[in-house]
Amino acid sequence: MTDRPTADRSSTEPMIIGASPDLDDNLVDGDAATYLEALVVDPSAVGAATFSGVPEGLPLELVGQHLRLSGTVNIGYHRRLSDFVNNNDGLIALRDVTVLRRNGDPTKVTSPSIWVNPGEVTLIAQVSDVDEPRPAGVEFQQKRAFHMIVVTPGHTLTGEVHLNQEAVLSAFIESRDPLWIPMTDVRTRSLADRRVISRYGFALLNRSHIVAATELMAGMMRGRSVL
Repeated sequence: MTDRPTADRSSTEPMIIGASPDLDDNLVDGDAATYLEALVVDPSAVGAATFSGVPEGLPLELVGQHLRLSGTVNIGYHRRLSDFVNNNDGLIALRDVTVLRRNGDPTKVTSPSIWVNPGEVTLIAQVSDVDEPRPAGVEFQQKRAFHMIVVTPGHTLTGEVHLNQEAVLSAFIESRDPLWIPMTDVRTRSLADRRVISRYGFALLNRSHIVAATELMAGMMRGRSVL
């Protein structure tokens, strides 16, 4: 009579490969940067990878609900970033890319290029000359600034929308065009971590990510923090 085989309980349990307590402690729920860094970066490596040469293109930050990237983009024959983004069809090629943490700190995850689905991006922010005044041309002077408060799936933000003198704000907000709304003096606060506040001199807001929006009425003082 042979002994009846017994099941090894450990063999029926799921196997976790490459997990370590120290690594799990550093992961931030909902922040893709920490997971990407754990996935592709050698823990023994010291310092972040660097690119040779001078980056070409317009320096940008792309901010989504769970992913934040910095890099450059070539806008080609377009004169303005808003023209390039609103006329783009398909994925956007971002060059000299660094994956950022939710608070904007760079990770060790870098790449010469990443293709991004703009439909999943909330903000495309220009990071050059943020604190310098923008040239006030004739076209800019003829527009009227509206102070806005916007809620998206991942952020609350404030900023200014510039419309023609005869434009009606409610009609602009209810419209489907343009898909990407140019805004200035943009300040964002992460809904996942209210301590994370960012500021951009100029950014494009994805209209399809707007959960709620309202004008900052007269008498409502906007402080240095974001609502």
